[in-house]
Amino acid sequence: MAGPAPQVAVIGMAALRRDINRLAEDQSSRLYAEIKRAGKEAAEPVAARARSDYPHDTGTLAGNVRTSGTKTGAAVRVGGAKVRYAGWVDFGGSRPDGSTREYVTAGRYLFPAAAGLASKAAELYGAALERTFSDPSVWTNATDDGGKVHD
Repeated sequence: MAGPAPQVAVIGMAALRRDINRLAEDQSSRLYAEIKRAGKEAAEPVAARARSDYPHDTGTLAGNVRTSGTKTGAAVRVGGAKVRYAGWVDFGGSRPDGSTREYVTAGRYLFPAAAGLASKAAELYGAALERTFSDPSVWTNATDDGGKVHD
């Protein structure tokens, strides 16, 4: 007769689950903030390229390009209530005042900047995440001493 089935336990798994849940739910945690920062850092080259490529008649449009990090990545945005013409300048089409501009599906500025720098952004994001996940201060189990790890 065989003995009891062997059991395997991963020390620190409950703490890791807690940290992951904290990342998903606790927006005030340092881990959440660092993940957002990583995304923002990765998106900045795309934003810088778009800022330099947009027309600079007054500088308002180029100055409106902004980045944001999220827990799942990043975004580069332009336009809004004060710069309603951003989409028209980038993509074209017709406006309520009757002015038209050739429609370009792929965009003229932001999307080409993102496409041209996608591998650079991915590289930066990976490096920033590596730094974050290697930093013991963002984890509740901040030790590699198995005797001190808690669950």
